[in-house]
Amino acid sequence: MYLPLFFNADLTNCLVIGGGDVALRKIEVLLKAGCNLLVISPRTVAGISELIRDGKVAHLRRKYEYGDCMGNQLIISATSDSEVNTQVSEEARALGIPVNVVDEPDLCSVIFPAIERDEPLTIAVSTGGRAPFMAAELRDRLRGTVKGWGRWVEIAGEFRESVRKAVTEPAERGGLYRRFVAAGMPPDEVAPPEDPDLDRWMDWLQRLEDMNR
Repeated sequence: MYLPLFFNADLTNCLVIGGGDVALRKIEVLLKAGCNLLVISPRTVAGISELIRDGKVAHLRRKYEYGDCMGNQLIISATSDSEVNTQVSEEARALGIPVNVVDEPDLCSVIFPAIERDEPLTIAVSTGGRAPFMAAELRDRLRGTVKGWGRWVEIAGEFRESVRKAVTEPAERGGLYRRFVAAGMPPDEVAPPEDPDLDRWMDWLQRLEDMNR
């Protein structure tokens, strides 16, 4: 069983072993999260080669060698060589470094979920490595449902800051948060107050509630 966590991805040393299309997909995810990457592979597909030329990833043009995992914070092994994948997993685990071996859940200490982002909202779907294609399918089905929720979450964050400044009692705070959620996602034309004063937020919230009656 995997423990679902979100880590701050400000990782200075991430290693991707492999240069094919699967490696490219992992690289794209890690770059979007702000990770610094080194790719080790004797050959790379066009997409990775372009990233190397643009200076977005570093590259060693050779095969994996024992000791390559040292000093990294996250390891991805995306090769078609099962022996190499096993060696990478064993080295990373011995060093206590999180490792993901693509399509080999038994060799992984971490797995990649299917991700849908509508900043600042992130939804991650995982099947625990059992059927990653189903995670992607469920993510795609959720995409239409959560469209626009990022803005709702952003507004919720501003409302929370206002409540926390004005209200100290946890139970009262919780009641206000529940009231905000119950009012539903505000339409685009109902802009939240720019003033952090809680009274203005409560007037805005009352307007939403009146619209839904």
